[in-house]
Amino acid sequence: MTENKKEEKSVSTSSTKSLVFISHDTRDAELAEAFSVLLKRVSAGVLKSFRSSDKKGNQGIEFGVEWYPEIIKNIHNATDVVCLLTPNSVDRPWILFEAGMAKGKLDTPILGIALGLTLKKASNGPFAQFQNCSGSEDALCKLVFQLVDRIPNSEPDEETIRFHVQKFRTSIDEIFSKRKENPKIDDVVEYNE
Repeated sequence: MTENKKEEKSVSTSSTKSLVFISHDTRDAELAEAFSVLLKRVSAGVLKSFRSSDKKGNQGIEFGVEWYPEIIKNIHNATDVVCLLTPNSVDRPWILFEAGMAKGKLDTPILGIALGLTLKKASNGPFAQFQNCSGSEDALCKLVFQLVDRIPNSEPDEETIRFHVQKFRTSIDEIFSKRKENPKIDDVVEYNE
């Protein structure tokens, strides 16, 4: 790529809004919400996210809206697609579809995070071609720093990121503990799963 094209690309990238599409299995809605909160806290609300399972706020699909075009629109507008790779989602068609759509048609970065399973188990199929995040504290700090650093004029603070990543990891540990106590919770499947 020539120097002019590189400059054009960096200018157009820095002038766009950051939107992280959180791809997940509907049964992992709590995990997606926790990750969304993490992004909001480390970026002081500047880093926006979309998660189809949001029923409380404005990061999901509004009532009366056709869900498929809304998902496609948000994948198209996303600067990054974060795939929460869990025992519920790792082989599910929707997470594979969303990642494939983002990468294949739009060349949007795909960032896989292994939560509740090993990185080796999460890095199978199409996800084997990506450098995925293990879900460890250090790996999550690096990934979150990477996302926040893409915000124009940002100066990510490593201590702040580490503090909020630790809170995130505590909340996901609690979510997985509840699942072990009540395994039937994973049997719920919603409209798009």
